[in-house]
Amino acid sequence: MNVSESIDWKNVEHPWDLDRHRFIAITHSGQTLDGYLFYLASEYAGGYWELQDVDGFAVIIRRNIDSHRPELNRIQFESVNVLKETQQCARESTRNCVT
Repeated sequence: MNVSESIDWKNVEHPWDLDRHRFIAITHSGQTLDGYLFYLASEYAGGYWELQDVDGFAVIIRRNIDSHRPELNRIQFESVNVLKETQQCARESTRNCVT
């Protein structure tokens, strides 16, 4: 069994530091989503950013509009655990990575 340490994702200096880190999120219905985060920023939305799962199925963490700090997407998720474990990529601009 592999064990990985958790990251205090709410207090990271830069949200892109969480890019490609493994996460485990629990939905409101109790389902588990286990994957890797993908940092996505929009230069058109006043500095808006979000961390999706690498497959683009859901937004896991996003910028709080007031504090600009990371917050859990509470519309879909009850909780999230972000791990130090990362996914390595051949190129920086691709979502296709090797675990």
